[in-house]
Amino acid sequence: MNAKLFDNPQQKLICVDSKGRETGKIVDRKTAHSSPGTKHLAIQVLLFNSKKELILHERPVKKVGGGVLDAPTTHILHGETEEEAAHRCLKDEYGITEKIPVIVLGGFSYEKDYGDGTCENEFCLAAFAAFGGKISHSSEHALKIVNEPAKKVALEIGNGSGQYPIWLKETVKIVSGSKDGKKFFA
Repeated sequence: MNAKLFDNPQQKLICVDSKGRETGKIVDRKTAHSSPGTKHLAIQVLLFNSKKELILHERPVKKVGGGVLDAPTTHILHGETEEEAAHRCLKDEYGITEKIPVIVLGGFSYEKDYGDGTCENEFCLAAFAAFGGKISHSSEHALKIVNEPAKKVALEIGNGSGQYPIWLKETVKIVSGSKDGKKFFA
């Protein structure tokens, strides 16, 4: 069994269809990420600083989909709201304990098989927040913090860069195309 599947295998995830509608079923994280996977609900929070930079991190290789630049991303756990999941993720990955305003936008469905027994099969909500405080990242989730101009990241994604995961690419498209989010990409 792939070791990546043992990253919080006990978590109970919300099953959804390809449009993000809950099916009423719950699945454990290990099953959800074992190929071909079970569609479940996730959320990614693009975090911006006052310089219109995205606060990204190197995703550990030991995690499913690791080895890329990523933003705080988590599953929405059974019994948890979108906002609760976003704040839990910001605390776990970046050490942010303040309840900063998080704007949740639409989402997208995607699948990715990594060819090693692990996969992604998620409906991911795109969200964003602004933060000017100190980041104390967790090496379990974020190897190192990298601040990149949001406009540069969007351009690199548009040019097909492979340094970002599919879910970050889609989240950037949604946030940069939104009324409130596009200001960070100007």
